[in-house]
Amino acid sequence: MKVYPKIPRYDHPVVPESFFDAEDLVVLEKFDGSSFRFTLFDERYASSYPDPVVNAADGDGSLVFGTRRSIMGSHRDDLEEIDGALHRAVRCLRDGIGVEALRQVHDEHGGPLIVYAENLVYSTLDYGYTDQSLPALVGFDILPYAAIGSMTPPGSPYAETFEGFLPTGAAWRVFDRIRVENVSPDRAFVPATIIAETAEFDPENYAVPWSSLAADVRAEGVVVRSDSHDRRVKVVREAFEELNREQFGQDPADTETGAEKLVAMYCTSARIRKTVRSLVVEEDREFGLHLVEDLYPRVIEDIWAEHWHEIMQLEFEFTPADVYPLVAKRSVTELRKMETNAELNDADPTTIWQHLS
Repeated sequence: MKVYPKIPRYDHPVVPESFFDAEDLVVLEKFDGSSFRFTLFDERYASSYPDPVVNAADGDGSLVFGTRRSIMGSHRDDLEEIDGALHRAVRCLRDGIGVEALRQVHDEHGGPLIVYAENLVYSTLDYGYTDQSLPALVGFDILPYAAIGSMTPPGSPYAETFEGFLPTGAAWRVFDRIRVENVSPDRAFVPATIIAETAEFDPENYAVPWSSLAADVRAEGVVVRSDSHDRRVKVVREAFEELNREQFGQDPADTETGAEKLVAMYCTSARIRKTVRSLVVEEDREFGLHLVEDLYPRVIEDIWAEHWHEIMQLEFEFTPADVYPLVAKRSVTELRKMETNAELNDADPTTIWQHLS
């Protein structure tokens, strides 16, 4: 197997080195997409669910789904009411998840479960979305409600612990039971790829392998998990982080010029998408990359209109003319992502990531 020579980094500097010597380490491929989770509303355990799940459910047997932060709806909802970036995932819930099998799992675990997955949409890595049929959802964790009591725990949604999550073997057995095998690939649910089970791991010298989704695409990185330590540690290759910055913009702390810092602070993906929707929906413009000529000046105008008081008080200098090409580049990137994900999800481009958070 080919390997990537550049040393990756892991984003948990406080992880003790002893973690990487745990006897139950499992190395998983880290997929690049969007966070997704779902739960079966089982009226036998109605008292186990928080109100947002109950309110989103459309009766017994509803698969209530959400992103990392928000509960978004039920798989029985009309697709026109759902964010376009979730359409393929919802089709997967409808056709690729065995509701009765999941209901049986509830009984075995004494209550309902939350299934965590990666929604395979084009984010940073292009696995060849428009050239081949890829699964819609990749499962990677399962949490019983009895261990947490809510799909939206208090505090930061990013400060997750993994106490109470099903052990690796148990989770993967559930994945295999609830996935419908005879379904078209683009509506399929699959477990995350297990690369290795090992008793030691060197994060500083690990060579990230090629992705299981595409032979010519290097994986984003890996997730190293240990059930005995209740931890998940991400190891991400540096080249992916560089590409991620190109796709989503730089962190202000990583910029070198005043213009780059201004763009990093205010030229967000959400702002660009909002402006695209304004051009297409309100002005009846045809969607496409050609929009960039009118798009990026509008984005800059929007930045100034909303933030000019703050900008006038910034403690760094920048040349306004240098801002234009940077915003134009970000606008082209975002248009391409919207275009690819609209085709992938068979959705209106203006609904892509309209309400996703």
